[in-house]
Amino acid sequence: MDMILEISVENYLSIREKITLSLEATATKKLRENVSRIRDNDILKTAAIYGPNASGKTNIIKAIVFLWNMVKKSHTFNIDNLIPIVPFKLDEASISKPSRFEIIFIVKGIRYKYGFSCDEKKVIDEYLHYWPKGRLAVIFSRKKTDEFEFRTQISRQKLIEKQMTKNSLYLSRATQLGYEKTKDAYNFIVNSITVNQYVGITEAIERIRKDPLLRDRIISTLKRIDFGGIENIKTEKKKGKSSEIKFKIDKGDFSIENSKSQDVDITLVKTIHLMKSGKTAEFDLEEESDGTRKSIFMLVYIFETLEKGGAMFIDELESSLHPDICKFLVRMFNDGKNKKSQFVFTTHNTNLLDNRIFRRDQIYICSKRPNENTILESLSDYDFREESNFENIYLSGRVGGVPNIDESDA
Repeated sequence: MDMILEISVENYLSIREKITLSLEATATKKLRENVSRIRDNDILKTAAIYGPNASGKTNIIKAIVFLWNMVKKSHTFNIDNLIPIVPFKLDEASISKPSRFEIIFIVKGIRYKYGFSCDEKKVIDEYLHYWPKGRLAVIFSRKKTDEFEFRTQISRQKLIEKQMTKNSLYLSRATQLGYEKTKDAYNFIVNSITVNQYVGITEAIERIRKDPLLRDRIISTLKRIDFGGIENIKTEKKKGKSSEIKFKIDKGDFSIENSKSQDVDITLVKTIHLMKSGKTAEFDLEEESDGTRKSIFMLVYIFETLEKGGAMFIDELESSLHPDICKFLVRMFNDGKNKKSQFVFTTHNTNLLDNRIFRRDQIYICSKRPNENTILESLSDYDFREESNFENIYLSGRVGGVPNIDESDA
């Protein structure tokens, strides 16, 4: 079982001071099915992040995406590529400081801690620690960009050091060069973290086409949550135009770069509905509602995460989805049968603030005053009972995270 314990971010977008999203469970015995136990670690399966617009909820997700992109792609950077980092801009001192990222997780029963800091030109420090026998061991440590310290397989790692560039991560480069000690950490970050807004629709369609069992599971789920009478999903291949996707890495974002179009095989998706007469009607996927399309693609990655393990992050879960469907998705992850998967999302849907669905330690509140930095707090930081009405407490403003609306006449 491989799971995240916590993620920390500092000086990135609206986040100035260090914030930590912890998925380590507190000592409460409430809703024990919402917790997975790996050796001596109790780990939350789900977490919801609330807060008003412009409070920084999405920036927390973006920080996770940035970390993921840097680990996955930085070994491909040319020496003069800029790192697409955006520090906190509403404080002059922060603009010149590095941004910091850290993730603590468990892979194959072993705890790892990985982190790095960078500005737009270079990685400033980086480290990978683990506890293979319950004791801290350092795989590598990097300071001042090009000062490395190795505690294991020193000669092997010094050969890798010679191939480093100032703007690439050692974790990324070493793994691509076949170094086994970094492989598990790299693979966890790159392959076990999924952010719904950044996964490929084309890949999701291909998985539906190639996996009849996955397609049947999606259809069954759509029927259970009453999605407009879809009886089946059909895929078919045809020739079409597609653009090769390349990523810019030197203009402030991991964004898609335009490239020439080419003839490729594309997969079309059609939904099958049942008429009153008993006959069927086919709909192009574009004819379905936003909620239907979103649910189909989301379910592909949800089922993959539940089956293989890992962590799925979604920004604005409730977008185009009914509140009861959001509850259904959360319960899939909180289910006692799920032992290895996590689900973290931002939302405005206060119907989910239900003590029958969540524990206090699973609910986070994001807040930010105008022109100030994002603050992230857990409901477990406040003194009230697990049986309290979470929705009323949140909407009353007792824990922050609600907008201040001036309703006076202009």
